[in-house]
Amino acid sequence: HEINNPLTIISGKVWQIKNKIEKGLIEPEKIIESLDMIAKTTDRIAKIIKGLRSFSRNSDNDPMEVIILTQVIDETLELCRERFKNHSIEIKLDIMPQLMIKGRAAQLGQVLMNLLNNAHDAVLSLPEKWIELHVTKNQQNIKITVTDSGHGIPNHVVQKMMQPFLTTKDVGKGTGLGLSIS
Repeated sequence: HEINNPLTIISGKVWQIKNKIEKGLIEPEKIIESLDMIAKTTDRIAKIIKGLRSFSRNSDNDPMEVIILTQVIDETLELCRERFKNHSIEIKLDIMPQLMIKGRAAQLGQVLMNLLNNAHDAVLSLPEKWIELHVTKNQQNIKITVTDSGHGIPNHVVQKMMQPFLTTKDVGKGTGLGLSIS
């Protein structure tokens, strides 16, 4: 979804421009508008690919470094924004700008992606669908909270949910490894 939808936009805009040129209906401002849309969409695909590269590589041996938290969150959301939009899931952000932490950006992105995917699955069939990322800071800690409009996790699952291979999802929908690895 994240790459196919933007490619469809690009393909459609190219077809429109070509069609107008062939019919002699050249309106420079409309063509410029379409080219701007193509450029914007291409930039979006580049961001998604950058995020996928970062997300998919093994970062266990990366050095700890100072990272801008909002940048990691934005890159992670870029990977799933289209899917949330297609399923009418509202993303709410309550994030302090320019917070810096020491860590590994790729690993933090993987943890956030796992939590966002779980939240997505939890609200998918509900009439009210939203997911909120909330960031708080005190003197020594930064806390990232992912909350959704789902029904919550039953107590018997909470007690075991970090165990590898425990899943509450249908067969083929989850491995039960996401939280334990995170």
